[in-house]
Amino acid sequence: MDAEELLKRYESGERNFRSVNLSGADLCNANLYGANLNNTELSCANLNEATLFFASLSDANLSSASLVRANLNCAELSCANLSNGDLCSAELNCAELSCANLSDAELLCADLVRVNLSSANLSNTKLARASLWKANLTKSNLQNANLTEINLVGANLAEADLTNANLTNANLAEANLTEADLTNADLTNANLAGADLTKARLDNANITGTILDSLPLNNGRFKSIKIDDIITWEHLSFRSQSEVKIAEELDKRNLLFFPNSAARLTTKKGRENKEPDFLICYKTTKGFKWAILEVDGLYHTPERRVEEQERERDFERNGVRIYRFDSKKCYREPNKVVDEFLELLENQN
Repeated sequence: MDAEELLKRYESGERNFRSVNLSGADLCNANLYGANLNNTELSCANLNEATLFFASLSDANLSSASLVRANLNCAELSCANLSNGDLCSAELNCAELSCANLSDAELLCADLVRVNLSSANLSNTKLARASLWKANLTKSNLQNANLTEINLVGANLAEADLTNANLTNANLAEANLTEADLTNADLTNANLAGADLTKARLDNANITGTILDSLPLNNGRFKSIKIDDIITWEHLSFRSQSEVKIAEELDKRNLLFFPNSAARLTTKKGRENKEPDFLICYKTTKGFKWAILEVDGLYHTPERRVEEQERERDFERNGVRIYRFDSKKCYREPNKVVDEFLELLENQN
């Protein structure tokens, strides 16, 4: 079947064109509203500015097809092959693209509001300045994707693979990034305000200038710096699994604690901000007491020991004592560490 015959049949009322071969067909500006094109061969076809609103293209082969400014709103494209396709400025709002292959495709300035791209392959895809507001991208593959200036506000990226993705100036406000892999991703000047980064991986990610309001404001040490590895738990941020283990143990005991908090206190230089690992309040037999539990790990180097000792003195002058514990012990036996810490606090003068 060629393009001319297809359009004639469509005009006469036929809608079922399942499994037809239209490879290389010129369907520019064609109106195929609601057509059934499942399993259709449309590789290298010209569908620029075509109307495919509510069309069904499940399992269709659209590799290297041109769909510039095409209307694919509410289209069914699950498991479709759109690799190397040109979808610049196309409209795919509310489209179904679960498990679709869009690797190496171009979707610059495309509209994909509320699109379903769960488990889709978007590796090496160009999505710069595209709008994916409230899109479903769970478990999608976005490795090496160009996502500069993309709108992902409120998008669901849980368990998505964003390794090496370029998210410069991207808007990810209120996005769900739980368990997402952002290893080596470039998040320069990205907006992550309100985003959920629970268990997300940010190994070697560049977050220079990134808005990270989603990480609690008391987590001062994670602001405006390049971080090799951030671990999140219950919307709080930590530098190691040892810190997470301690947080979990403190939480089990219903203790009031501030992890990685920026404390304002008086030092020899005047009023300054200092950052303890865990600032903990505990009701002892003598009343409420405050103390700091420090997890000695990679960040507590011998070179920093003089600085650490001065910081301890600053806190003690302000009535808060610091107790240090080995990182490995915190990881392996967090319950014993907390027991020991509370005993020290109980006996503290």
